[in-house]
Amino acid sequence: MGRALRLFALTSTALLSLPVLLQQAWLPQKTLGSVLSRIQAPSGALLRQNTSPSIDAPQIPQSTPAEEASGLTVVLDPAHGGADFGARGPTGLAESDVVLDFARAARIALEAQRLRVLLTREGNQDPSFDNRSAMVNALHNAIFISLHVSSSGPVGTARAYYYLFPSSVTPDANSASGAPSLAQTSAATVVPQASAPPTSVHKGMIEWDHAQRPSIDLSRQLADLAQAELARRFRGSPETPVAAPVRQLRTIASPAIAIELCSIDVTDAKRLDQMAQPLAEAVARAVAEFHYPLAPPTPAPNGGH
Repeated sequence: MGRALRLFALTSTALLSLPVLLQQAWLPQKTLGSVLSRIQAPSGALLRQNTSPSIDAPQIPQSTPAEEASGLTVVLDPAHGGADFGARGPTGLAESDVVLDFARAARIALEAQRLRVLLTREGNQDPSFDNRSAMVNALHNAIFISLHVSSSGPVGTARAYYYLFPSSVTPDANSASGAPSLAQTSAATVVPQASAPPTSVHKGMIEWDHAQRPSIDLSRQLADLAQAELARRFRGSPETPVAAPVRQLRTIASPAIAIELCSIDVTDAKRLDQMAQPLAEAVARAVAEFHYPLAPPTPAPNGGH
């Protein structure tokens, strides 16, 4: 009887220690995953176009099936943040705060259409250009919209931009409107680039600094749709978007545009607050029109109508 009790005690001790051993064996894998999720793709690196998250970019939390019902993710980029306030108004109003409010309003309008929406910053953080780019480049079937407010120009107007590599720069057709170009008003946003085409090292991979090249046509289409919607809601806005070497757009491997509202130079902050809803509606409508060809309705059985 005593021998049986001793055997039972030894068996119980072994079973109790098993979960601990399993937990210790699992810890290194969890730690490795957390380290990989913080690795960013440096400028000049290679990235695989439209791939799932990898060590080239930060890991993005997996969405639920409901979030991916449309199959499209919209990444909204409130420009600036942290110590980078962007443009400043006469009352001390900061562009970084205004565009964050704009992004939150646009997210609500986009999510109402069952689109998955991510923000490059949720508060007063200041992600680098590469971190913002890595976030969208790690996603499949995504678009990127960067939001800005100009330092001057006709108040209550808006312009959409798509990327133009410097080798193709032409005079701005909308310069006569009096609204300053995003490329002119934000020197930190524009960086001269070499005009040489990207060098492919591996099939399906492109240079980080030329990531936007394969998406230029789609970006132009999205910018056209956005500008049409903006012109309907912001009187005095140009009818066509602007092509400019906007720095943030260059390293995006998906359709990408920037939208700039005029202007931070107001003495009544309510004027900017009033722009949030029409901007959100314009963005949501433009994205819906852009996305429709990518997700056509299912044909009726037997060719019915």
